[in-house]
Amino acid sequence: MTNEPWVEKELGRLDLGDKRLEERAIKIVSEMSHQPMGSIPEFSSDWAAARGVYNFCDNQRAEGEQVLQSHKEATWERIKEGGYKRILGLSDTTELNYQSHKGAEGLGPLDHPSVQGFFVHNVLAASEEGLPLGLLSQEIWVREERDLSPQEKKALPIEEKESYKWLQGQTAASQGLPKGVELVMVSDRESDIFEYFSHPRPAQVQLLVRATHNRGLVDESQKLRARLRTAPVRGKIEVEVAKSAKRPARTATCQVYYQTVKLKPPKKRPGLPPDLKPITLSAVLVREMRPPPGEKAIEWLLLTTLPVSDFSAALPIIDYYTKRWLVERFHFVLKSGCALEDRQLRTAERLQRFLALANLVAWRLLWLTYIGRGQPDLPCTVAFAVVEWQALYAFTQQTLLLPDHPPSLAQATLWLAQLGGFLARKSDGFPGPKVLWRGWTRLVDIVHSWLLFHPPLLA
Repeated sequence: MTNEPWVEKELGRLDLGDKRLEERAIKIVSEMSHQPMGSIPEFSSDWAAARGVYNFCDNQRAEGEQVLQSHKEATWERIKEGGYKRILGLSDTTELNYQSHKGAEGLGPLDHPSVQGFFVHNVLAASEEGLPLGLLSQEIWVREERDLSPQEKKALPIEEKESYKWLQGQTAASQGLPKGVELVMVSDRESDIFEYFSHPRPAQVQLLVRATHNRGLVDESQKLRARLRTAPVRGKIEVEVAKSAKRPARTATCQVYYQTVKLKPPKKRPGLPPDLKPITLSAVLVREMRPPPGEKAIEWLLLTTLPVSDFSAALPIIDYYTKRWLVERFHFVLKSGCALEDRQLRTAERLQRFLALANLVAWRLLWLTYIGRGQPDLPCTVAFAVVEWQALYAFTQQTLLLPDHPPSLAQATLWLAQLGGFLARKSDGFPGPKVLWRGWTRLVDIVHSWLLFHPPLLA
């Protein structure tokens, strides 16, 4: 199969100083996108192509930063073409575990010190409605083993701590931000760092953080949480609580509070810059009223640089935070859909070069998962090549009579998911990325069979 047009768009600005190397990157991503879970020999078209993957990952000129930069510029272009005035920068960190790769070089300890691998901090762009638009930033590091006491670690300046990733991600994600587009950086409790709020940022960049610290307030006897809990109730909302290993899915009825607060800089923490000043933020508290018996009540305390002057302004803040888990889904697709932790490439540098290419495949799979939900009436040709939708239609409908017009994106995505094992019962909801990547793998073989009897017309 030929290179995918979407891959050429994402890597059209790639500059590795070697045209053949750039073409190799496009070919690898195109082939991997059809069998993302397959091993390198499985997704490659032949042994020469598989050898090309290994050579690419071994080539020092194949810089992952350049791959990301090309994709990021394509993302900005996508945002401008879509007319988006505000986008979300969903931030989170994941670890890649290569403990089973005995003898792999250049790895370091993960959160469990006996496990080896490296860390990745991503900022994923998404629309306000939750459509993944592309990767804006990726910080990768191997943890060094340092013989420091907890007190010594705490005394380090933030530039020497892993938490500096939040400041680096904020800066990197905003570079190249188109004029007229506002970026709201959304992150969880780990990013509740005073320096993150005080870090210089463009006027177009706003922050939204779930608080973990009960900070002191300027000219207030109460601390942050008590101040919000004693504020007047501004309204009620329903929050969909996702199913997890510890709880079933449920709809939580919550009260909403909001208040403008002025946070004091920490005083007793060593390593803190001496010139930090108080920061004025909007605080929004979401508290579940009557949780089911035995269930812990939902409570989110959100801090944002966006103004919240009334209940209608608080609602999008809460909604933006619920979109944060999309970056976790991106990590899930990277690890499970692209089998990133199964790649036997022997060194951290090779694994990181492969990661740079896998980022594009993972984003595309996630995009395909959500584009059909938000814009179901689009023609399927926005995501499927002509030969792909034709083979998919003929196979799933058991007919050689093709329709005059391509089916809708929602219908084609459903058929693809059914190839991957989706049952499409009323209770099943929308298909997820797992059944879609399984469906793509099956569709590759179906397309090859289709082309045997329906070769493309020569120009």
